Amino acid sequence: MTSNATETVETVLSIIGKALAHPARVELLHLLEDGERCGCEFVPSLGLDPSVISRHLAVLSRAGLIVSQRDGVRIMWRLARPDILRLLSCLADLRCRCPREPK
Repeated sequence: MTSNATETVETVLSIIGKALAHPARVELLHLLEDGERCGCEFVPSLGLDPSVISRHLAVLSRAGLIVSQRDGVRIMWRLARPDILRLLSCLADLRCRCPREPK
């Protein structure tokens, strides 16, 4: 996500929240914990079609959570910032502290 002076904090948080709203995208971020990886490496881990993974990567990229770099014919992906892992950890901790909705 390119930073725009007119974007409010609420807008930026909304974009990031939407990017994190799919389990596959969260899993992609976790797969990047150990560093840069080729997009082709996600197929066996997620069991999704490469085109689906590509769309998820694009959403994460537009949100500014990941960045890519071409390496010959491969596209290498990495977390845009290391503190994204801390964000995921905080969200997981929040989930564990929230009371469950009664059925």
